[in-house]
Amino acid sequence: MPIKIHPVILVFLLMWILTWQTVNAAVIDDLYDAKIPVNNQSEQTQNNAFSLAFKQVLIKARGNDDLLTDQKIKYAITRATRFVRSYSYEKQQSQLYLVVNFDPQRVESVIRSAGFPVWDKRRPDSLIWLAIKSSDNSDRRIARPSEYSDIYQQLSLRAAQRGITLMFPVWDLDDIQNLGVYDIWGGFSAQISLASERYSVPSVLSARIYLSDNQSFEVDQNGEMTQSKPALKWSADWTMIEGEGLLAGQLQGEHPLMIAEGLINTLADQLSLKYAIDLAQIDRADTKVQIVVNNIDTLTYYSLALRSLKNMSIVNGVTLIQQQGPRATFELDLLGDIDDLTNALSLDSKIRPVVDDFGQPILGLEFFWVK
Repeated sequence: MPIKIHPVILVFLLMWILTWQTVNAAVIDDLYDAKIPVNNQSEQTQNNAFSLAFKQVLIKARGNDDLLTDQKIKYAITRATRFVRSYSYEKQQSQLYLVVNFDPQRVESVIRSAGFPVWDKRRPDSLIWLAIKSSDNSDRRIARPSEYSDIYQQLSLRAAQRGITLMFPVWDLDDIQNLGVYDIWGGFSAQISLASERYSVPSVLSARIYLSDNQSFEVDQNGEMTQSKPALKWSADWTMIEGEGLLAGQLQGEHPLMIAEGLINTLADQLSLKYAIDLAQIDRADTKVQIVVNNIDTLTYYSLALRSLKNMSIVNGVTLIQQQGPRATFELDLLGDIDDLTNALSLDSKIRPVVDDFGQPILGLEFFWVK
């Protein structure tokens, strides 16, 4: 029997939802688009560009580049033109680009048929905190976008290529008071997490970037190993806070821009592990679930809610099974489990859970449509 909510309580809950701080997420509208620099418009150049563009789109849709070693994927890449929906050329300054749009359903189909998960177009924003020490004699510094624009440009470029969205600290008085360079340098997750609350993001990546000695050895004329002059290499120790989870690691590169690219690759790989849907792990007998969405009091809001649910890659089908006043009950045919659904809904700014005074969801799979 459905739960009845008194109109006064309904209004109160709606007001609470509207003021509740939501997680920032973005819909990646160009997930199936790619732009490749080309020298001319010849057929051979175009076909090569189609293959490169298809690789980019496959990585974005999958969330990881591990699929590029799969034989089915390799075969599909050689026939990239079959997946093209439209293309055009555009010129920026003196560089010519081939802009390609691929068919989403066919792309997802080839990824799934090869046994890989597909990542939804709705993806969480990630916040980046950086500190840098450019030499042994220099001080540790906060790497602000205004001072290290090349690093931040590379971060943004690689994020676009991997299909994720970034937020950078504004470094106003609040940020300066909440987080110091030694907090970032030490990877103090509690302080970093506290300083990140104002940005309402589900994932936070912090890293310290520095020059390190790369010891190497040479064999002399007598066949003995001697230590050569240390070669300097850039390193980064990173910490990722995702929900209640905490990860850490290290990467190296010849240049800070390589470090920036590596950080984004690490971030995208970890996010895709959580949000991409792996059909191989799904029991198709247990994929139907019912959810209730309140505040659906017009046909327009019903259509918007229906579209929002259908656009989730985890959702295979949506059926309205009951409508009582502003309360709509939907049955979802899932391509995943309840945890996958919860992750997907946590990124939706319109379908929000009914929560208690501590921000914890109540009433099970009960939600409100935020107008």
